[in-house]
Amino acid sequence: MVQSAVLYSHIFFGAIAVIAGYIALFTSKGKARHIQSGNWFVITMVLMAIPGIVIAYMMPMIITAIAGFFTIYLVLSGVGVFKFAHARRGCLNLALCIGAFVIGLYSLLCGYWATQSQSGFYQGVTLEPYIMFGVLPIISALLDIRYMLVQTLTSTVRLTRHVWRMCFALFIAVGSFVGQGLKSAPDAIGSFVLVEYADVIILLTMLYWLVRVNGIVSKVKNRVVSNT
Repeated sequence: MVQSAVLYSHIFFGAIAVIAGYIALFTSKGKARHIQSGNWFVITMVLMAIPGIVIAYMMPMIITAIAGFFTIYLVLSGVGVFKFAHARRGCLNLALCIGAFVIGLYSLLCGYWATQSQSGFYQGVTLEPYIMFGVLPIISALLDIRYMLVQTLTSTVRLTRHVWRMCFALFIAVGSFVGQGLKSAPDAIGSFVLVEYADVIILLTMLYWLVRVNGIVSKVKNRVVSNT
């Protein structure tokens, strides 16, 4: 009964996080609706990840716990660009950076254990997911160091950090929701375009905003013009 209650809370907050994430993704950036939905996204993502970690401990399935901790890290570091800009070199960012390193190293260790097992699995998971959740947190932590040490923080750096972290957190949330929340849902929901093709939509939207924020199209145009 306890495990069911934890699972339902995970699904409930995950569903709200997905809705809030989509609203933030497709509304005008910097406007009130984007900020409000973004705040809801951060809160519900944390509330989704915590029971997910508990479920992972009870099963046990360590990859779910790793994904949960990484999700919390992503949303806190992503929103912190604006919420905690005054404390860029403070204890919170330092703790998040160290936490990302720990998550990544532990995931790689689990991957090593998977390679050493006769089945090639560790707690039901092959090497590849452990590599993904090992490499990404370590790269994120290295970017945290750069973020804290750089003297001048441009708006482009801030927006880039915010966009990819929040989008990738939404990517994880949708994956978790589809994996757990849709098992007993009607087929019409599972075949809804924003659910069925969620991973592609989120990643393409993230790519669009990263290109736009960094002015890549303008830079390419200027280079073409200068070479003609």
